Amino acid sequence: MQRVATNMRVRPGMEHEYVRRHAEVWPEVLQGITGYGIHRYSIFLSGQELFSYFEVDDLGRAMSLAAADPVNQRWQEYMAPLMDVASGISDGSTSYLAEVFHLD
Repeated sequence: MQRVATNMRVRPGMEHEYVRRHAEVWPEVLQGITGYGIHRYSIFLSGQELFSYFEVDDLGRAMSLAAADPVNQRWQEYMAPLMDVASGISDGSTSYLAEVFHLD
């Protein structure tokens, strides 16, 4: 199991809309996330900065499945107008954070 953290950024003034849309995540998006092998997925917001954390069986496989999933592609397009720095799933530009400490 890999622990993964990423960072993204919401456009100024779009924070509330980002939160609202994530309160109503499409069920098929949630099914996709678990289907990619992703577990314990969280997104945190601080100002415009977003930090995500998740655990995954195989990161490369999960990102390949997500990039090829039409539902995920629609979700990314739906969220794109809100994002200054997006997840980068489809273009490989995801910014991964280095883990410097972990305690089980």
